[in-house]
Amino acid sequence: MKKEHAILIVVVIILLIIFIAVISSIGTKSLTCTATGKSSDMKTNSKLEIKVKNKKIKDMVFTVDMIFPKELLNQRQSYVDMIRQTKPYMRASVTDEGIRFVTTESGGSFIGIDTSQEMTISELKQVLELQGYNCKEAD
Repeated sequence: MKKEHAILIVVVIILLIIFIAVISSIGTKSLTCTATGKSSDMKTNSKLEIKVKNKKIKDMVFTVDMIFPKELLNQRQSYVDMIRQTKPYMRASVTDEGIRFVTTESGGSFIGIDTSQEMTISELKQVLELQGYNCKEAD
């Protein structure tokens, strides 16, 4: 095979991959919701990112930053270890101010939302805002 033919085949494959990625994202809408809270001297900042296509939740990523008071900063690693043992589906890590845990969901029930049911972005936004989140839609 000539070098020019090989390059042409590689270029065509790359263009095909890009085309498939663009087509699969058409009609997908995103919803980003945030909330803050306080529990036992710890502040929490939560961020929920949801993608919906054809009234079906494609995936969710839930990130929570727990901000520790200064006197508890030395206990961050033990909290991370406990989360890793009791909730293996969460990714937990130490941050400068506390800990962060991230949960990714692509099916089942998540924070009280059945991810298999049909739901528009507007309906999802209403449900989450009733739970105290501030939400913004994006295409």
